[in-house]
Amino acid sequence: MVQEEKSSGIESKIQNVTPSLPHLVDLTAKCALIKQLTSELLQKAEKDLNISTDPSTEGMKSQLANSFIQLRLLNRKSNLEKNAGKLATQEAKLAMDRIHLQLQDLNYMKNYLQREIRKCRSFRSIYQKVPLLSEEEFLANAPEELTAQLSEGATERQQQHHRMLQRLNYEKEERLRLQEVVHNKLKRKMELGESILAKKTKIEQVNKEFETFLKEAIPLKKLLVTEEVEIKMETE
Repeated sequence: MVQEEKSSGIESKIQNVTPSLPHLVDLTAKCALIKQLTSELLQKAEKDLNISTDPSTEGMKSQLANSFIQLRLLNRKSNLEKNAGKLATQEAKLAMDRIHLQLQDLNYMKNYLQREIRKCRSFRSIYQKVPLLSEEEFLANAPEELTAQLSEGATERQQQHHRMLQRLNYEKEERLRLQEVVHNKLKRKMELGESILAKKTKIEQVNKEFETFLKEAIPLKKLLVTEEVEIKMETE
């Protein structure tokens, strides 16, 4: 009795479910028809024991047999559509996984670019440590090709960046020019040093020769002094 109540409750729940697919609607209708025919045949069987020979039930039996055949066809169609639905679901899932992977790649690239942007914004270049001329001195001394501004459509940030590049280029040219001047002066200094060294060497050589001459002239000097003394004595 309890099982019959449970089965009747389940059947009522099943009947209350409204199918949404066409083949399920046909399948539900066919099951209902088979149930109706089966109930009618059972009722007649309970009333008449010779139902197998009753000609009025032949049509119902034939209709019931055709209903079972159609039910099998509908069941096969339902299985085919179920498999097709699984395949479509699997394909959609694969497509969703591909899109999800692409989204992850894009998020990774986005985070990477954001990190690089933060690095670039916080980057401190060596030019920021280079002592530059003031902008007033730059404008007063730099040539016109290094002081030209950008077109009117440029933003203030672009103008500032352009001006900084101009100042750095001018600083580079000035340092190269001054480096060339220093190089030439050092070269001249070396040439003068070599010339002075050569003259000093020559003077030292002359001094040595003069000292040698003085040493060699000492006997002559003594001889001249002796002769001078003798001449004075004779004159007296």
